[in-house]
Amino acid sequence: MSEMIDSLSQMRVKVFSPFEVMYEGNARALSAKNALGPFDVLPDHTNFMTLLVASELKVITTVDTRQFTIEHGILKVANNVVTVFANI
Repeated sequence: MSEMIDSLSQMRVKVFSPFEVMYEGNARALSAKNALGPFDVLPDHTNFMTLLVASELKVITTVDTRQFTIEHGILKVANNVVTVFANI
């Protein structure tokens, strides 16, 4: 039973650039890329920050996958909330 609950876990995600909010809502996963390579953030991920490099940022929701092309950015994970400052 706990596996089913875990598979439905979500986190809060906000992706924005200087001029627009690109995405704000719940997500099951986020895929991004930093200088070391691609990585994923899942619900209840440990808190951390990283610089993002030019890549496709993917936000996977329960309904679809949203993709955003970014040139660079900062990603912060804290308390099940992921904030991406893109193209700043």
